[in-house]
Amino acid sequence: MNYKVFDDAILLKLLKAGDGSALEEIYVRYSEMVFLAALKKVKSKAIAEELVQNLFISLWVKRETAQIQHLPSYLQSAVRYQVIDYIRAQLIRERYYQSAKEQMAVQENLSESRLLLHELSIAIDNTIKKLPQKTQEIFRLSRYEKRSTKEIAQHMNLSEKAVEYHVTQSLKFMRLHLKDFIIVELLLLNL
Repeated sequence: MNYKVFDDAILLKLLKAGDGSALEEIYVRYSEMVFLAALKKVKSKAIAEELVQNLFISLWVKRETAQIQHLPSYLQSAVRYQVIDYIRAQLIRERYYQSAKEQMAVQENLSESRLLLHELSIAIDNTIKKLPQKTQEIFRLSRYEKRSTKEIAQHMNLSEKAVEYHVTQSLKFMRLHLKDFIIVELLLLNL
């Protein structure tokens, strides 16, 4: 049967009845028109071809339910929607990619911050170990356990002035021994 002689209305009836040859004739007649419309919008031959293929696959799948009055107008509208869906999907992908990229940067910064904090913690512990035993204990009670000068004095059987002296000396010692470490860490954080 020669489908070239049939007009669009007959081709649509044959298509609706499941005639694959009718779809082939519609494709031959209109694929270039919808391809050029898609190409004008997406500026990529491969993507335009894919959109046209999707359009004709959709036409076949929806053949029984599609309400088509004028085939060229229907195909023009359908390809416009294919292009819109493609562009929307691209925008979503780009937003997702950008979001994932930003999330990775946040995770990298968080990991780097954790590493720097861990290194600082090790440096502090090593510096504390260089203090005399009594000063170490007073420093830990003051800074780690958050005890008051009075509580530490009672606990260690010392005067409050002695406790204040040890805390002051340990803080001076810490500042002196950690200053280079802290400066380097601050510089690294600002890079």
